[in-house]
Amino acid sequence: MNTAPIRGAQDRPTKAVQKAGRQEQRRREEQRRVAQQRRRRLILRITLLMLALAVLGGIGLAMRAATASPAPLTGSDRPASPRLPGLQRTAAPWQPEYASLAQRTAVLQFPPGGTESFHIHALLHVYVNGHPEPVPAQIGLTPVSETPMHTHDATGIIHMEAAYPFAFRLSDVFGVWGVAFSPTRLGSYTNDGQNRVYVYVNGHPITTIMTHALKAHDNIVVAYRRRGSFPTAPSTAALSGL
Repeated sequence: MNTAPIRGAQDRPTKAVQKAGRQEQRRREEQRRVAQQRRRRLILRITLLMLALAVLGGIGLAMRAATASPAPLTGSDRPASPRLPGLQRTAAPWQPEYASLAQRTAVLQFPPGGTESFHIHALLHVYVNGHPEPVPAQIGLTPVSETPMHTHDATGIIHMEAAYPFAFRLSDVFGVWGVAFSPTRLGSYTNDGQNRVYVYVNGHPITTIMTHALKAHDNIVVAYRRRGSFPTAPSTAALSGL
């Protein structure tokens, strides 16, 4: 005789209970799936936002760099009108002054010589009383020394050489040459009514003549007399090929 206990109906899970359990399990799995999808979408959005911000930030930096003022060249903060020894205050023409060249070069604070990675040229024309005056050869050059700013011939080509970019000034030319030069004087010639010192660069008048930094292939006119007595944009043929 079988004496095993008979389980009652209340001990056996009904089909309805089993079905409800499976439904609850599926509901929870679906919730987990939806939550995981939401997390993935949120992570993707955050990632895309960070990438967009990085791109915009890079564009902003590039734009600021493109529009920012360039850093001033070395030498741009030198005194505007230093006291230079040995300047000629005589009538034109003027030969290079060598006796005090070394002292003037020191006062002008030129960079030391050596390997010239910076080498540019400008063209200087000088007019006095309507007549062209020569810019002589060998300005700044002696048998034993060479200044970073000099001439090799009488074409008016000014050579500027340094180991790094340097703000060579228009006034430096006359400092090396040894000719008195200022907004009111050129050699022995001083401003008097309409007769005065005029300076043009690339056909345009400038007034900051003591601090104007020369650029490659600048076409410079320094003149004494009244306007109209000299050309403001003479030929630049001498610069051809430089």
